[in-house]
Amino acid sequence: MDKNTTPVPQPKGEGASLMVADFVSADYGWLHSPDRQEDARVLLKVGKSREGYFTNKDVLKQTQTAMDILQAHYPNKDHILIFDNAATHLKRPDKALSAWNMPKFIPKEGANWGPETTKISENGKPVYGPDGKVLKVKIHMADAKFANGTPQELYFPQGHP
Repeated sequence: MDKNTTPVPQPKGEGASLMVADFVSADYGWLHSPDRQEDARVLLKVGKSREGYFTNKDVLKQTQTAMDILQAHYPNKDHILIFDNAATHLKRPDKALSAWNMPKFIPKEGANWGPETTKISENGKPVYGPDGKVLKVKIHMADAKFANGTPQELYFPQGHP
């Protein structure tokens, strides 16, 4: 840009981009095995029409790879992994109990209720509809427990009037 021009931020688009996720240490640099044959780096062509987006499952898979490398090649060191990934801040198991997802009133006859979650394909990525929006599916939350540990079912059984 010309030095007299003020830069204007541009919104992200569906154009070509490459996301790089890796682990780095101030003391040792990028995480890899001593022979450099193993690393925890993930390269992702981001976008709904490309390889999708970096999900919490991807973060867990990458972290497991990093921990495997650390355990195999650097077992005598203490390791602290710090993450900068906003999507992981609020992640809970899909079936976790949540008052936000519970109905206020008894569900309609013959219908059970459940929170919606992103539909996931066989390769572990979100599924998109023809309109480009992520598809959702209803799931059952995990059953609750009374204070004494006795399970409390939250859903009517199939065929319940």
